[in-house]
Amino acid sequence: MSNFYESPDLVVTMDHFVILRPAQVHYRLDFLEGVYVLQHPRSGRNRPAQEIRAQYGVHDVRLFHTSDRQTFGQVRRALIRALEWRARYATSS
Repeated sequence: MSNFYESPDLVVTMDHFVILRPAQVHYRLDFLEGVYVLQHPRSGRNRPAQEIRAQYGVHDVRLFHTSDRQTFGQVRRALIRALEWRARYATSS
C-alpha cells in the first residue's frame, strides 16, 4: 500500500503528507515531530473546526483543518497509520 489517504485536497503516503490545494506543499513524514490535534470551539452556527499540526524542522505547521468530522477522522487515521508504518518498517530496511 503506497497511499494511506487520497483526495483532491491531499495525499498521505508512506513517506509524505502532501497538501495539493490551494498550493502544493510536501512534508516528509520522517521530519514531522510532535504531531497534535487542535479543536476550535464552535462559532455561531458553524461546527467546531479541527486541525492537525506538527513541528517540521523549526516550524509549527498546520497539516490539515476541517469542520467535517468524518473527513478529519479519515485523515487523522491515515496519518497515524503512515507514521506507525514508518516507525515499524522504514527503519528496519
